[in-house]
Amino acid sequence: MSVTAYDSSFSFRQNELATKGDQGPRGMTAEQYEKFKESPFMKKAKLQEEQTWTMTSERDKQRKQRDPAFNPQDSDFTAPKAFNYEKMVNYYKVLGVDEYASVEEVKKAYKKLSLLYHPDKTANLPKEEQEEHAAIFIELKNAYLTLGDQATRRQYDRDRDHLTAGETVNGFKKKAEKVPFDATAVLKKLQENQKPPGKVTVVELACKVEKFFYGGTKRYMRNRRVIRQQFEFYEDKHFRIDLPKGAQDKWECSMKGGDMNRDTQPDTMKFIVSSKEHPVLDRHGFDLHIKKPILLKPDAHLQPFLNFDLHTVGGRLVLLWGRNPFYSQVGSANAELNVTIQGEAIGPSGLLHFNAKLEAPKGGIDSNLVVVSVVTTYTKIHFHCSVHMDSKIENLQQAIRDVLEWPDEQDVNIAQPSDTKFGIPFQGPSTKLGTVRDVILDSPVRIYEVPMPVRRARELLNSVNAFASS
Repeated sequence: MSVTAYDSSFSFRQNELATKGDQGPRGMTAEQYEKFKESPFMKKAKLQEEQTWTMTSERDKQRKQRDPAFNPQDSDFTAPKAFNYEKMVNYYKVLGVDEYASVEEVKKAYKKLSLLYHPDKTANLPKEEQEEHAAIFIELKNAYLTLGDQATRRQYDRDRDHLTAGETVNGFKKKAEKVPFDATAVLKKLQENQKPPGKVTVVELACKVEKFFYGGTKRYMRNRRVIRQQFEFYEDKHFRIDLPKGAQDKWECSMKGGDMNRDTQPDTMKFIVSSKEHPVLDRHGFDLHIKKPILLKPDAHLQPFLNFDLHTVGGRLVLLWGRNPFYSQVGSANAELNVTIQGEAIGPSGLLHFNAKLEAPKGGIDSNLVVVSVVTTYTKIHFHCSVHMDSKIENLQQAIRDVLEWPDEQDVNIAQPSDTKFGIPFQGPSTKLGTVRDVILDSPVRIYEVPMPVRRARELLNSVNAFASS
């Protein structure tokens, strides 16, 4: 039996001697080493070490002032690491603390964040969010292992100081820091939520009835107090209030974004939205009532079927057609038809209410009526309408709407004729008509003809017939 030993280093040395020959003693001589120490490379390396030590000493001094329990030792730099950290990762930002935070501050930050991102706390979240929170929790744990141990933290700080000093001495730019998760904003929000709530600022707004009917948006701007980094100033804040379809009157909506405060949370804005006055409708709860009665023509009782239309909210035209309840009811001059329609008011349960009245047929010409001549400004269309002699300007405006078949909300701008193109405007809609028999109509709607439906033509013929028989 034989035993053989193999020395790889001896064999490698024998191979070098065989191929290269004897190279003499290895390493630098004392003279070469002294010359090497005076080289530019070694001078920069020595300067880098000196700056690193200066930065480390300054950090230790500030940490000692912040944390009296901090006791740095030279043995910290040779102690085993609690975690094999990455020096390019900023673990301070991961935990949301500064570089001089005490061990207790690091522990508190880690506990607060663990309550949010620990896997046991995210069991009810969607799978993607659970995976995201699990990854964040791993980063939090790594940061705590690095910063929670004094020796590991000092070695981590020294390695990062060495990179910073190398950037200063050698003039190269170090790699960007890795921040897989920044808890600064999260901790600030948690701290803000621990403050007592701010006051509630109530703002009353008014919206058109149409926005309650269709749903819509109301915008509001307010100059509010802002506090950032101990600085206080004022800036405009824009709020958007989304009014849902079918909202009740005095609908309430609360949102954050009021004045910021130092000792409490920001104020809460509470908006109360009410309906504006409408030219055609009155609102009562979810119901809408048409202000003026619908006037049916005198011959309406002669037709077996009744049809008419009416304008309600903007963009809405309701057409009614059906059996005529006035049919063959001769002499019912004061008859009224009360109509209620579900679904044409606010919300699905709201009701639209209006009255339809039957005018008594006229057997002759009313001596209290006067005829007013109307001329348009641009198209010079000339037509006439009749009103009561005691009427006001608003009555004449309504008569013009009836002739032109305009909706009740259409503006009618009329004036007395004069040397100017647009005439002399009246003082107001409640002004008495008096002796005015000629007016000028200035309307944004171009008028090229006066509509003449069959019903109005029949009325005209009846009036002419009555006049001839008298």
